[in-house]
Amino acid sequence: MKQDLAIIFDLDGTLLDTELLIRKSFEHAFKQYLPDYRLNEEEYLSFLGPTLQESFSRYFDDQKIIDEIIDCYREYNHSHHEDFVTMYPTVKETLEILKEKGYPLAVVTSKYSVAAYIGLDLFEITPYFDIVLGCDHVTNVKPDPEGIIKAMQELSCTKAVYVGDNISDILAAKNAHVYSVGVNWTPKGTKEIEKLNPDFMLNQMDELIEFVERVNKNG
Repeated sequence: MKQDLAIIFDLDGTLLDTELLIRKSFEHAFKQYLPDYRLNEEEYLSFLGPTLQESFSRYFDDQKIIDEIIDCYREYNHSHHEDFVTMYPTVKETLEILKEKGYPLAVVTSKYSVAAYIGLDLFEITPYFDIVLGCDHVTNVKPDPEGIIKAMQELSCTKAVYVGDNISDILAAKNAHVYSVGVNWTPKGTKEIEKLNPDFMLNQMDELIEFVERVNKNG
């Protein structure tokens, strides 16, 4: 029986641990375009969450150069998923149980959908999701609620839970007026997320099942 409550996930840092891949991809891009510049730890962490356009715009003014460096980043990133990406514990089991219980599942990510599918396919979890929306499917990325609202509309759901590892995820959930769930495994730490008072914080993905069932029961 299909439920009216959609479970929507961010991807990087939520389902998949892509921190090392992102770091290596930025290293590669900067080596080509700013070879003498040395990124520090704070800068690497700042790249987790925003779009590539946002991140590279902090260092380059020329849009043509930004487009080139994004292409450079993506070429490296897309071909190195197998080398640097892992899946967080209990993710697959959680998706399987939620699917069995009839919950519509979706991914709403700020990355390009092509890259999102590379990661999902790598760990064979693509079939669990009814919809995958990337930054190329929306006009406004998180914290704008557009992606979440669009996913809910396509899933024909009036309620949703959004799970993410970044403040933009929690804000997007709140802006969409849906339940917000943060994760405790983000490398950026949870201090800023917790200031936003998400509805729930996960220590491990399978804790989501009980929360979802409680929300669904209570309406």
